[in-house]
Amino acid sequence: ASSASAPARVHRVVRPARGPARSPARVAPTAARAASSSSSDRDGAAKEGPVVVAVVTTASCPHCRRAKAAIAAAGIAFEEIDASAPDGVVLDAARELSGMRTVPQVFVGGVCYGGADDVEAGIADGDFPAAVASAGARASEGAGGAAGGADGGPVPRAIRAAVSEANGATPETGSTIVADQQNQNQIQIQIQNDDEEYERLSRLCERMAATLAPRDVWTFAGFPAWPPFVKERAVVTGADIVAWLDQNQKGGTADADAVANAMLDRGLIAATGRRGNGFDAAGGDDAPWRAALFRLSDHACEPVGWPNVTIGAINARRRWRGLNRRPARLVASDLRARILSMYDEHLSRDGTFVDYAAMAQSPAFEAYVDATAELQTVDLRELDRDEKIAFFVNVYNAMIVHVTCAVGPPSAGFFDKLTFFDRFRYDIGGVQWSCDDIEHGALRGNRPGAASAGAIIGAPWLSPGPFGPNDPRRAHCVLPPDPRVHFALVCGARSCPPIRTYTAANLDAQLAAAAESFIDGDVERVDAEEGTFRCSKIIGEWYAEDFGSDDAERLRRVAGYLPRGSAKREAIEAALARGGVKLVTAEYDWTLNGKSA
Repeated sequence: ASSASAPARVHRVVRPARGPARSPARVAPTAARAASSSSSDRDGAAKEGPVVVAVVTTASCPHCRRAKAAIAAAGIAFEEIDASAPDGVVLDAARELSGMRTVPQVFVGGVCYGGADDVEAGIADGDFPAAVASAGARASEGAGGAAGGADGGPVPRAIRAAVSEANGATPETGSTIVADQQNQNQIQIQIQNDDEEYERLSRLCERMAATLAPRDVWTFAGFPAWPPFVKERAVVTGADIVAWLDQNQKGGTADADAVANAMLDRGLIAATGRRGNGFDAAGGDDAPWRAALFRLSDHACEPVGWPNVTIGAINARRRWRGLNRRPARLVASDLRARILSMYDEHLSRDGTFVDYAAMAQSPAFEAYVDATAELQTVDLRELDRDEKIAFFVNVYNAMIVHVTCAVGPPSAGFFDKLTFFDRFRYDIGGVQWSCDDIEHGALRGNRPGAASAGAIIGAPWLSPGPFGPNDPRRAHCVLPPDPRVHFALVCGARSCPPIRTYTAANLDAQLAAAAESFIDGDVERVDAEEGTFRCSKIIGEWYAEDFGSDDAERLRRVAGYLPRGSAKREAIEAALARGGVKLVTAEYDWTLNGKSA
C-alpha cells in the first residue's frame, strides 16, 4: 500500500493461469459466515478470465495485507483500491456501499463480500472462489450489473468515481501486472518492512509501558449511559504518551504524535471512553488528545493479582502476525506440546511438585506466552464435539498454568478465590473467554458456576449460565455435557486433578482414565454402618447436580468410573444396595501444588 499522503489509486494484480487453486490452511474467521460446498473442482475455476474482485485497503493495515495474501495464494486476480488519502473520499464511498466501517473491504462483481476474516473463511470452504466464478461468468456474458465498474472492471462505479475525485482526474482503469518473480519479491519486501516496523513499535511500546505508570481514573460517561460515571483502569493520558516518545525515541526522526498514531493503528495503544481519539499535531497545548485517556496493550493485558483487575485478554498483548491461520485443533495441539514440555522440565521427580517460579522465568514459558496469541485466529465452528471438549480442556489448563506462573493461585482470601476463574481471559477467535466461560459456558452446557449467587446460597438454579441469549459463545456449548471433564480441569491447587493433555481421537479413554484416577484417590468410606462417604467439593457440593439429583445417584455415577471388581467400587455398590448413603465433602486445599514466584 502507498503512504497516507499518496493519491488514491487503483492497482490491478493478475495471476497467471494455473491448475485448480489450492486453499491455504483452514482459517478461523471472527465474523460468522454460512459454509457452502467446496468449489475447488469446478471446471475453469482457475482459468484466467475477467477480473471481478476489488479490495479496498489503507496503508500499513495488517488485515488488508492478510486479505490480499489469501486472495493471491488462491490464484485469484484482484484490483486494489488504496483509500489512504487523508481526505477520506474513497473510504467514505466504499463505506457507503459496503456498510462496513473497517478495511479491508472486498467486493466481488461490485457486491461487498466482507472483510479479511470473511475472505479467508470463504477461500477455506470454497464459497469465495464460487462467488468469483459466478461473477466472472456474468461479466463474460456482459451482465456485470449496475454496481460494477463503468468499464466492466471489478471496482464499483461509486468507488472509481471517488478515486477520480480524489486524484482530480478521469477514472483509472488500472494497469495489468503479471505476478512474476519480481512482483513476488516486491510483496515479500513490503511484508518484511511492515513486520520490521511493527516490531520496532512493539519494542518502543514495551519500553514505554515499563516506564509510564498506569492509573485508574473516574470519567463521566454521559447520559443516558448508566452508570454515568465509569472507572477507566490502567490508563495514561495522550500527553503522557507523546511526552515519553519525545524524550525516548532513539534515533527516531518521526514526530511523536505520528509515532503514537502508528501505535494506535496497530493496536499497541487503544483509546478509551467517549473522549478517546487519535493524535493530531494541530491544536497545540489545547489539543483534545492531550487530556484523553489511552491504554497501552502491555498494561491492559498484563496478568495482575487481587485486588487489581486485568482489563484485556492476557494472550492479546500483541496481535497475531501470522499470514495463514491454522485449524483450532492444531493450535491447541501446539500449546499442549509446549505445556507438556514445561511440565516435564519443572515437575519434581515424584510428580507431586511443580516449580512454577522457575517455569515463569524460563525461555520456554516466554515462548509459550507468545504462542498463545495464535488463539486469536482460531475458528471454533470447525470442531466436532470431541474436538471441542479436548480443545477447551487443554486451553483451560494452559490458561491456568499461564496465570499461576504470572500471579500465583488465589491466596488473598474469599473474594480472590470467588473471582479468580473469571478475572483472566484469553482471546479465542476474536472473543474473550475466561476459565469460568470455558468450564461453565462451553463444557457444562451454559450452567451457573460455583461462584454464582445462586450456588453460594445453595440454589444454583436461581442463577443463569455465563452466556446470555445473544452471546455468540453460546453456539459452542457442549450438549449434553460430560461430567468427567471436572476431573480433567486443573487449577494449580493440591485438591485439583493432576494436569493431563487431551486429544479428540482418544478423548473417551483419556477422560475415563482421569475420572478413575480422581475417584480412586478422592472418594473414601468414613462410616460403613451409616453408609457415609467423603468426597471432593467438586462432586458433593460445587457441581453436585452434574453427577446426580441426590447423594445415592452421585455415588452410583462415580462408582461407574471405577473398574469392575475394584474394592472401592464394590464397597460403594454394597452401600447403595443397603440404602441410606450419604456424602460429606472434604475441605478444599487451595495450596499451590508447587512453588510460585
